[in-house]
Amino acid sequence: MTLSILGSVAFDTLYTPEGNREKIPGGSAFYSSIAASYFTNPILISKVGGDYPSSYFKILNDRNINTENIQIDKDKKTFHWTGSYLKNINVAETLDTEVGVLAEFVPTLNTAAKSANICFCANNDPVSQRQALEQSNAKIKALDTMNLWINIMKDELEKTLSLVDILFINDTEIKMFTNEYTLLGAVKKIQKQFPNISYIALKKGEYGSTLYGKKEDEVFTSGAFPLELVRDPTGAGDSFAGGLLGYLENKTITWQTLKEALLFGTATSSFTVEDFGPDALLNTSKEKIEKRYLTLKSHLSI
Repeated sequence: MTLSILGSVAFDTLYTPEGNREKIPGGSAFYSSIAASYFTNPILISKVGGDYPSSYFKILNDRNINTENIQIDKDKKTFHWTGSYLKNINVAETLDTEVGVLAEFVPTLNTAAKSANICFCANNDPVSQRQALEQSNAKIKALDTMNLWINIMKDELEKTLSLVDILFINDTEIKMFTNEYTLLGAVKKIQKQFPNISYIALKKGEYGSTLYGKKEDEVFTSGAFPLELVRDPTGAGDSFAGGLLGYLENKTITWQTLKEALLFGTATSSFTVEDFGPDALLNTSKEKIEKRYLTLKSHLSI
């Protein structure tokens, strides 16, 4: 039993106050899988072009991330996102998007991916997410989304949301999706519209995250791990989800284990922002993540 993760494996070109990087490895499933690999052996589901270097595959394989479900179209190019944080380090400004092979991506899950204990659809278009979820036999199905899909494919997103147990979404997106101006009002609306969604993991960037269950007292909030310097926030939300679900993969799902998972997700993602691309996330350790988990846990006590 393991965790399957669908999403983008991509190139990122980045501009931040701390410097620039061109065509470094990135993508929602790339970050989520690396984060999850500290807790389990993820199965990655995606598509790349013939320009995707073998050295980037090696990064994944060296971490025991299964790449057998990554399709390769040798005649086309890998998804490439160019973004800037020069105006606001907490908000990415998209400068250019080359969709490449993802424009025609139809996921095909092999036996191992279908039988994974948890199926997580990291940020990707809601049609490909639904195609993966419909093939999966997972006990827990989770999904992340973004403002783009809410704006241009809301109907498809709603169909896909009807298949999941856990929703990852940020504070701006949930208000946009529900047309509610308060976060709690937006959460309640999602819960009413999609009774299948048992838990909502609300991402609030530098202000941390909140987990909402269905019961009135199932609300748990954690601040972000305190950091003096943020070099590159790219992939932080993906790492948060990967760390959270990776921790849960071999656990019985209870409110207690979910709260622990949220703190582990927060601790894991805190490393992502400390350097460009996946460098800091790749160079941390389970022990360092656990240390930050304990720090976050201590911050919740009086």
